[in-house]
Amino acid sequence: MGDLVSLRLGRRRGTLRATSALMWYERGVALEARDPEGAIAAYRRALAGRPDLADAHCNLGRLLHDRGELARAEASYRRARELDPRVGLYAFNLGVALEDAGRTSEAVAMYEQAVALEPALADAHYNLARLIELAARGASDDLLMRRALRHLHHYRRLLTA
Repeated sequence: MGDLVSLRLGRRRGTLRATSALMWYERGVALEARDPEGAIAAYRRALAGRPDLADAHCNLGRLLHDRGELARAEASYRRARELDPRVGLYAFNLGVALEDAGRTSEAVAMYEQAVALEPALADAHYNLARLIELAARGASDDLLMRRALRHLHHYRRLLTA
């Protein structure tokens, strides 16, 4: 029976699917700076073979985000977070997409998750400080303003560390 299957389908050539997917992922990383469209295609090929590559979802999301495809970027970031919810960068990138989509309160929640997971994410502290400050000014809320200042302090400390 095994011989009949290999006659009909042909013998497998090349590397295993997982290895091939990792090669496509690496190709995507290499292409990002000079060929974003090629990188997008490479990440999609990687994900076709290994849909569990959270970094590929995240990187694909960032490239889609750069093209202005916020809904697709958000979906990619969310998928990365589902696969590995312990990575603060995934929450941060999702926060940026939500903020760009005008969903400020959801963005704040993602930035808060990002700094909870990775306290050294300086940009997450900065974005939190900025959004909380806007809310504090609008509500004339001193408590919120102090919270914003704490995040700004963390941001500055991380930049000089």
